[in-house]
Amino acid sequence: MENAVDAMKIAFGVFVFTMALSITMYMFTMARETSDAVLQRSDVTTLMEYVETSNMIGEERIVGLETIIPTLYKYFKENYTVIFLESNGTPIELYETQTDPSLWSPGYTNKYYDNNQDVRVCSFDVDEETRRREPWTGNTNYYKQNLDMFLSGGTFVSPSGNGMDYSYSGFIDEYSDSQFRESLGEYTYNDVSAATGTDTTNIKPKKKRVIIYTLVD
Repeated sequence: MENAVDAMKIAFGVFVFTMALSITMYMFTMARETSDAVLQRSDVTTLMEYVETSNMIGEERIVGLETIIPTLYKYFKENYTVIFLESNGTPIELYETQTDPSLWSPGYTNKYYDNNQDVRVCSFDVDEETRRREPWTGNTNYYKQNLDMFLSGGTFVSPSGNGMDYSYSGFIDEYSDSQFRESLGEYTYNDVSAATGTDTTNIKPKKKRVIIYTLVD
């Protein structure tokens, strides 16, 4: 009799534990889904339709650094391009690459300046930085460290210790009182780096989101 009672107690305990575990898992799932939904609604880039940059249409808005900074910290995670321009459309020089143009990957060109091998940079783009062999590529922590130095001022020290360091004066200090016109778009490019050998005939064009910040006078 006692064994039967003990067995019932054990079975009830297992039942209660299973129910508690199920409820806990359900609550965690609901919390995560709610969090994801809130984040998605707060991310304006998920609500935009991106179009060809050669024919920019749709809404534009005037923004400050409070909008630009969070956008920059997502470019390497979501793989979109962020470009900065003067009010007249001239590229804003953000930094000069310390890499050797002769070592840039085949197919890479600096399309924002007249000279394809110009070392001036006006954009943040994972693909372009990888082809230029920037020292922070390939590691999300290094991307963040480089942005920290770019925004606040300081030196990003090359992780390899090869002396390829980047010194920044601080984007925040320089543009703290500035406003930018934010334009959203999309551009098409051929990913030559995906070619097999020298055969580029079967490379399919890719589309990439781009966010352009044009300085407002």
